[in-house]
Amino acid sequence: MSSRRELLIDAFNVIFADPRLGPLVRRDPEAARNQFLDYVQANRPADSSRVTVVFDAHRDPGPSTDSGRQNRAYSSSVHVVFARETADVWIQRRVREASQPQNITVVTSDREILATVRAHGAQHLSVSRFLRLRPRRKRRPAPGDDVEKPSSMSRRELEELERMFEERKKNDES
Repeated sequence: MSSRRELLIDAFNVIFADPRLGPLVRRDPEAARNQFLDYVQANRPADSSRVTVVFDAHRDPGPSTDSGRQNRAYSSSVHVVFARETADVWIQRRVREASQPQNITVVTSDREILATVRAHGAQHLSVSRFLRLRPRRKRRPAPGDDVEKPSSMSRRELEELERMFEERKKNDES
């Protein structure tokens, strides 16, 4: 029986590489973090992979604890870790201690993490390739499915929808 796949994401490594989020994280780290988590949620693997996004706790404005704020769920399938040490150290330790590192895929461009990934037989997905992923298509509800509609949308959700429609309109015009 094969073990569950795991995707580990070196969050700030990816955020700083993104042409939209890199500049935003310098002005508004919380907004950049939230937009990045939304992107991860939309682009997570369709299988039952566990997705863990690892942030450096020292960059988080929240209170620090001995163990860091680990495994705070963002959604049912994306988990967020604020690593007390650094994200790099946390990811390297996770790969080294895994009983089946071949089931782990790490998204990073950090050389030290990549050396650990290769040495232990884990998989690597480049940051540039990760940023080119397209959102998964959601299954359309079947007739009779109970579909819960949101009662309202946040300002951020509305802005994101406007941005998406503007991008689509520009693509259709080209």
